[in-house]
Amino acid sequence: MSSARFHARLQLDALALLLVGLLTLGADGAGRGDEGESANGFSLKGLRVPREEIIAGGPARDAIPSVDAPAFVPSQKATWVRPETPVIGAAIGSEARCYPIHLMEYHQVVNDRVGGVPVVISYDPLTDTAIVYRRQVDGQELAFGVSGLIYRSNFLLYDRQSESLWSQFWGRALTGRFAGTRLERVRSRSEPLAAWLVRHPESLVMTRPEPKRFDYRYSNYSSYWVSEKIPFPVGELDSRYHAKELVLGVRLADRTRAYIASILTRVGARIVDEFQGRRIRVAYDGETGTFSYEAPDDVEVTSAYWFAWRAFHPETDVWQGDLQAAPPVETEPVR
Repeated sequence: MSSARFHARLQLDALALLLVGLLTLGADGAGRGDEGESANGFSLKGLRVPREEIIAGGPARDAIPSVDAPAFVPSQKATWVRPETPVIGAAIGSEARCYPIHLMEYHQVVNDRVGGVPVVISYDPLTDTAIVYRRQVDGQELAFGVSGLIYRSNFLLYDRQSESLWSQFWGRALTGRFAGTRLERVRSRSEPLAAWLVRHPESLVMTRPEPKRFDYRYSNYSSYWVSEKIPFPVGELDSRYHAKELVLGVRLADRTRAYIASILTRVGARIVDEFQGRRIRVAYDGETGTFSYEAPDDVEVTSAYWFAWRAFHPETDVWQGDLQAAPPVETEPVR
């Protein structure tokens, strides 16, 4: 075994051990780390959520390395992805880029520009949330990293300019100079590469950021996906559905709705719904485990595990299959 491959294997083993540790922490307060007004070297003064809900996840600040200078190639040259590879896709203006999720698992944050707009691509494998934000606040461009802290089993980003801590799920700063500020979301897609390329044939694909350090062929989360166990406190659990049931959630103002993958499957996997006066089309592909949708721009759309959607939107309603089902043939394709 080469030296580079040996060290990559050590890194993989270390991450795997970390995940095992997460799965055995439970919700009894273990892993909370620093108590008081700091954690992982971050000040918690003025924290906007209860202190006991901020958990030290295990890694130190930046131990999960963000990607700050991503490189891209045309899809024809991206040999590390296949048509079925899940990606996070973002398009602004005439430029489209996508970020393979199996690479994002190792980095969680990519600071990039799409169409000249500074954005942060974020992915949390604990909640299966892929969310893109503009990384400008009050005219200042921010660069983000991984804090090593957890809130409701979802990782906290931090910006390197003010060291404010930000909820990845909410896009809202919980501490620091920007406390209470929300980042502007950018509409993105989580879907197989082939589906993304149908929308954006000229899309670029992110290359492997550190192939000598990480063996991106392996996921450390394959057992986590199917386990009911949640390694960190999330508040009250709703056991109507498996904790890791896949959900497409929509939000408009203070109203939210969840479309559950198993319910969609039972009614033919394609539906049309009216939500807050907006028409929503949703489809679920059980082979790839991904959603596709059509929704007006003012509707915020998030795919997540059920436990996570419920933790951040406890008042959500759930589409139960009693609304209009989309006709199987005549319906416009859901994109």
